[in-house]
Amino acid sequence: MARVRGSFKLHIDMKRDALRQKRAAGPARTGTISTHSPEETFTLGKRLGAIIPFGTTLSIEGGLGAGKTALVKGIAAGLGIEAEILSPTFILVEEYRGGDAPLLHYDLYRLEELGEVERIGMFDAVDGRNIVVVEWGDRLPEGTMEFDVTISIRITGRDERDVEISAPPAIMDALEGWEEGA
Repeated sequence: MARVRGSFKLHIDMKRDALRQKRAAGPARTGTISTHSPEETFTLGKRLGAIIPFGTTLSIEGGLGAGKTALVKGIAAGLGIEAEILSPTFILVEEYRGGDAPLLHYDLYRLEELGEVERIGMFDAVDGRNIVVVEWGDRLPEGTMEFDVTISIRITGRDERDVEISAPPAIMDALEGWEEGA
């Protein structure tokens, strides 16, 4: 079971559709969830995918092997996307459809200048309909893009991760009570 620290509690009472209708708004709150396996990281992502409003932009940060793509795979599963989710490190962007909303998955690890980000269409993808997930979003120059949700994954052991989430209150409230298998 995942350990939860910060402003989280162990109780969930919001329905997915009710949250989806609320646009992510309000000052960000931050909390940290510890996961103990890639499966728990996936499950946390699945919970996020089930609750994030359409049009949400997410930055997922962390070192190589931290579990960013595992989290994105879970987000896609939570959106109902059945396609195999691949790391877009070498192709820069993957688009997935077939779920509740289109998921555009960007990876900025190999990009060196802002013009490259513009050329792959990342800024155009932020249109209020798509879920835009950006691995290595912290590589963007400060002030370039404001993300609705920022997730920082820190490796704390072989399979253990601390997942720090900064998000609007509606998302943080919906995460209250998250636990493995939720």
